[in-house]
Amino acid sequence: MIARLVAIALTLVGIPASAQTAPAFTSYTTDFDRFATETQAMPEAERVKLFRARFNRLLPGFYEPRNGLDDAKYDARVAKALADYPAQRDKYLAAATAFRRAYTAGIQHFRVAFPDFRPTVPIYLVHSLGEMDGGGRTLRGKDVMVFGADVIARIHDTKTIGPFFDHELFHIYHGQYFADCGELWCSLWIEGLAVYAAARMNPGVDDSGLLLNQPRPIRPEVEPKLAEVVCFTRGKFASQDKADIRAFFVGGSGATTAWPPRFGYYLGYRLAQTIGATHDLATLAKMPPEKVKPLLQEAMAKLASCS
Repeated sequence: MIARLVAIALTLVGIPASAQTAPAFTSYTTDFDRFATETQAMPEAERVKLFRARFNRLLPGFYEPRNGLDDAKYDARVAKALADYPAQRDKYLAAATAFRRAYTAGIQHFRVAFPDFRPTVPIYLVHSLGEMDGGGRTLRGKDVMVFGADVIARIHDTKTIGPFFDHELFHIYHGQYFADCGELWCSLWIEGLAVYAAARMNPGVDDSGLLLNQPRPIRPEVEPKLAEVVCFTRGKFASQDKADIRAFFVGGSGATTAWPPRFGYYLGYRLAQTIGATHDLATLAKMPPEKVKPLLQEAMAKLASCS
């Protein structure tokens, strides 16, 4: 499957691999493979402790408890990733090997729409311990882009890999013009516009290609009740509560359990799509927050009449 990812990525840009220049990124995928292989006989607690010490030196801030995890839960995540690795090793290494060419092709495809794109943050390819296929992270105050070879190997195929790169590269590009303000509406715009950009750059792509079916299809549950979702969101529009924001983009939080996990990606996409009816993508990508906020409110009013 991974070899096919490379083939389709190269097809997207219509140029041979030999004509491409690989963008700079740092890979720690072989470091993980070496550690997992060499420490198999080590007692679990000792192995986890050594892993955390060694890998947090490689990428400070990534291999430590985040997102509400305490040390015990994080240690359990590390232990599970190491225990599961032998069964995943072949696919993981294949994904890591294929990444450079596929990512380079993704850069070329992205520059068709945004020719001025240049990576502005450090980029890493790692074993993410099941956390992510790709995304921006702020690690000890430093903004980075992280790609997880383990999750890429598990969830991506020829249908999703092109839009996936467009989505993540758009975050880097968009971040130059629109900083996360910490309020829900900013997250809706940042994530929704990235989904919309991937859709526009890949005509005919379906929800699977846009990852709007992870962990289960979002559109069938949200679209029939879109007005209800929009009206609910109006009450949370300026929320800075991390639990609210996680409920929209991860799931599993109290009052929002009626909606599927990650429903905020779909809602943000629909809002961006509504605004995109009268604005081109290049304009939206560089639009400042003071212009975005009222446009989002207008788009919500178009999608729902709330009392």
